[in-house]
Amino acid sequence: MKYLIGFLLVAVAAGISAYVRLMPISPTAVTQNYVTDTDLPGGFVAVREFSGNSSDALARVKAIALATPRTVRVAQNPLTFVTRSAGFGFPDITQVMIQNDKLIIHAHLVYGKSDLGVNKTRVLEWLDAIGPL
Repeated sequence: MKYLIGFLLVAVAAGISAYVRLMPISPTAVTQNYVTDTDLPGGFVAVREFSGNSSDALARVKAIALATPRTVRVAQNPLTFVTRSAGFGFPDITQVMIQNDKLIIHAHLVYGKSDLGVNKTRVLEWLDAIGPL
């Protein structure tokens, strides 16, 4: 009986993992104009004043994002990445854009209601790595 329960738990975990890894992800463009850092249900938006070459800034963000484990670029305009969790591979979408002289990084989960703060942590780490804009 213990083996049957163990097998069922493994089968359920494998099914969840397969579902979140194989379902197509359709990122939607961020349309709201954010003016300050904002905690969202399941996500985070960072807004930084920007005065420089937008191509250079986006290239810096892209390099840092792609150096993040389990992160891939999925779109160019807006610059969009998917970062998957280590265990089950839950996807988080991060979009990077420049609007009205502001660098905006919007990160949010795809499945569930809470990201446990991982998107905010990742975005703030990216901003620290970017340095002054």
